[in-house]
Amino acid sequence: MGYMTSPPALADLDGDGDVDGVLRRIKDGTGISLSLSNNILTIDTSGGVLFHSDGSPGGVGENNDVAIDYTNGDVYRKNSGSWVLLDQIPSIARVRMFTGTYVTSSFGSGKFGLHSDGKYYFYNSLFPGTSSVANAETYLNNNNFGVGTRLIFQQIDNHDNVAVWRVTDSTIYTNGDGGYDDGATGTDNVAMVMTQESGVSFTTNAVYNVFITYPVNFVFDSTGNATISADLTIKEFILTTAEGTMSSTTITTIDEWAIATYRSAKYEYHITNTGADPDEYQTGEIMVIHDGSNAKHNSYGVIFTGATALGTFSTDVSSGNCRLRFTAGSSQAMTVKVARKAIKV
Repeated sequence: MGYMTSPPALADLDGDGDVDGVLRRIKDGTGISLSLSNNILTIDTSGGVLFHSDGSPGGVGENNDVAIDYTNGDVYRKNSGSWVLLDQIPSIARVRMFTGTYVTSSFGSGKFGLHSDGKYYFYNSLFPGTSSVANAETYLNNNNFGVGTRLIFQQIDNHDNVAVWRVTDSTIYTNGDGGYDDGATGTDNVAMVMTQESGVSFTTNAVYNVFITYPVNFVFDSTGNATISADLTIKEFILTTAEGTMSSTTITTIDEWAIATYRSAKYEYHITNTGADPDEYQTGEIMVIHDGSNAKHNSYGVIFTGATALGTFSTDVSSGNCRLRFTAGSSQAMTVKVARKAIKV
């Protein structure tokens, strides 16, 4: 009696960890192609995933591969030998982050850097979703650009190289503005004034991820105390400081504020007279209010270290502002410092 056998299915039949049996059929499919030549079977696959940085992946990868730019969330697919932008992953990080190359000359697309005029120039299309200087300016304004905005730079190929810079001028300089040097940098940049707070120095031609923060005008010292370098507004009142110096008995304006915005204010002050021997000091408080045309004040709690007060305060309304003014009692060198808390109209 005759009989037929067939090879066993692919399985580990003897439990030795190896696959036993005979592969009888293999079929190509999505992402897999087969070719047989001279009894050699070639299996080609596509559709892998690549991770890269800073724009299109370039010449790597195969058709149908997907590439994800981890610096900004762009997703590419390779089709007919070329990478095509497929999607952009939206995120808070993406909205406030971009990638650029640091330079000190030859400013152009994809670059930012320090110019000899002391400003940092950024090519307009660096910022997410921008393609012109006007777009870049709008992007920055929409993200509350101003004094206290911080830019955090992290070098892509050395993540330990991090630097924090703080904006010190609320002006966004563009071509045609005073202080913008178009002769050396071109007309396609926006420029800003910044100072370094911490971190390493920039490396020429290095690529950086740049993160933009909302303006925060305070920093914490080593003991956890907050230092604020600008006015502090809390709901209906503002807290700020001012000072003035004088060395004559001519009346001097120490502080002023818009009468359309604020109705009243409270001042705490101290005066230092360095022209006396020894130095003399005075402190006190002043309440101020206006009716739109005239201002009234009350000075109280006055204490001074010398024989007499160092001078007198007065208030008035001038050119839409309520002014706090001081008249020194002598021509000795004096400095008046005040802290003002003003309540809105």
